[in-house]
Amino acid sequence: ILEHNPYAQVFKSLGVVPNLDEYRISLNTDIKLDQRRYNAPTTSQVAAIWVEGSDPQKTFDRSVIGLVDTVIAGESRGDRIGKRIVLPRTFPGGDRDMQRRFLDAMAIVQRWGKPDYFVTMTCNPYWEEITIELLPGQLPQDRPDLVARVYRAKQRSMMDLLIKGKHFGEVAAYVHVTEFQKRGLPHEHILLIMKAKSKLRTPDDYDRVISAEIPDKKKYPVLH
Repeated sequence: ILEHNPYAQVFKSLGVVPNLDEYRISLNTDIKLDQRRYNAPTTSQVAAIWVEGSDPQKTFDRSVIGLVDTVIAGESRGDRIGKRIVLPRTFPGGDRDMQRRFLDAMAIVQRWGKPDYFVTMTCNPYWEEITIELLPGQLPQDRPDLVARVYRAKQRSMMDLLIKGKHFGEVAAYVHVTEFQKRGLPHEHILLIMKAKSKLRTPDDYDRVISAEIPDKKKYPVLH
């Protein structure tokens, strides 16, 4: 790519040009497409060359090795490309952070036993708390910050209902994780490990908390 790019050849040759301070780069102010010259950009972001070093012969050598440079240098191993950065366990979502959380979860299961409940909470982008804050013409996907904050508040309320409110009984330990769907909506997976007297033991216990029926229209009109 660099070998046949006339612009790249010109920039590389400037490293040996005398009186470089007298040279200027001019942009055509007409935004109409003209392949014979540089055109003024149509956006506010412009690519630039970062100049480092004081050696005039190596002024335009790049300190960051890109894909093209790597191929030209004959390097074929991906693990030797670029600069390796090790993320500490304090970085949320990093490998070490996820490994630590996994080990913590396994330690909880080892201490308190296998989970009794698997609860899923899904975000509804048309919750009233979200829709009333939208500006005219806005959709929930236009305000991911609002959706995330409302969901976070409801998620905390849900955890209080399950843990402090003892909705299913006394909880001995719990683990939960927030995930984001393909369209960006958050949802929660919650594992509850109950104390001995609150565990599900008989079919009647399961029927008390699990329902696969449409709620009765007269008894539960809202849920219906």
